[in-house]
Amino acid sequence: MRHGAVILLSLSLFGCAAAVRGTKGTVTIESDPPGAEATKGPRKLGVTPTRVDVERSGITQVTLSKSGYEDHHGTVTLDILTCVIPVAACIPVIVDAITGAWYDVDDKYIAALKPGTPLGTVAAVTTPTGEIPIGPATTTPATSAPEMSESERKAAARAAYLEGIKLQEAGNCAEALPRLEAAQKLFSAPTHLLHIGQCQNANGKLVEAAETYETLVRVPLTKDSPEVFHQSQDEGRKELARIKPRIPTLRVQITPAPSSLSSLVVKLNGNAVPTAVLGIARPVNPGKYKVTVWAAGYKEAVETVDVGEGSSKAIELKLSK
Repeated sequence: MRHGAVILLSLSLFGCAAAVRGTKGTVTIESDPPGAEATKGPRKLGVTPTRVDVERSGITQVTLSKSGYEDHHGTVTLDILTCVIPVAACIPVIVDAITGAWYDVDDKYIAALKPGTPLGTVAAVTTPTGEIPIGPATTTPATSAPEMSESERKAAARAAYLEGIKLQEAGNCAEALPRLEAAQKLFSAPTHLLHIGQCQNANGKLVEAAETYETLVRVPLTKDSPEVFHQSQDEGRKELARIKPRIPTLRVQITPAPSSLSSLVVKLNGNAVPTAVLGIARPVNPGKYKVTVWAAGYKEAVETVDVGEGSSKAIELKLSK
């Protein structure tokens, strides 16, 4: 699977993972110095060095504890599976969605323990390939708010992305979207943008989805960029072409001319509308809209309109005294 190999399978996300490898992998967790107790929640895994089972295509939370050293809280991530197009016709690729790196199961992870009390910031952990399978976590008091290190941001982004993907594949894009957006804020990656656009589309936010895809296709990539980033961009370009014809427009016009009115207030579903967009066929999401207009010396005017996918609607509100 390393170096860009892609398996073409029309399977579910779980099925793709199972077809590639088993659902679990066994790794050795070591610590420097050795002799740290490894735990997974309430379950004791052993004293380092120790071999543990971890989920493939998922995350395993581990804690390493040793007297005289800070607790090391981390996330073991193996074979993160990312489908760059919808699962109905997925092309699975085993990559790290944050770095785009392809990697097989490393048989050893080494955690560098930091001298100190059990409370504090732990050091980052790297594998022989330079990835960060066990991400650092911070348990500093709330009174201090240091900025996250790059390793912490990557680990947090990876965790948010994985949660978002699981929710998306379960058909729950409403809850998946904030996770995916959080991942993108923490660490920008084309893989994040692709799934954000897909969830916005699924939630009926066509305008937002189109803008996300526009951002995705404009991400500067080189021939050395990870293959999955190029695949995400290519798929985003295709989805942008499909979504554009579906975006409806709504033109709101007012009589008398807005320039002749004083204290003009225009609202669309309760949200203020800048007068600069009046008279323009403005892209909107499909749905029902209530337009309210008020100006000094005139009665309030109200009109509602249903805007379907791909339609072009125009309404004119005539103010009367």
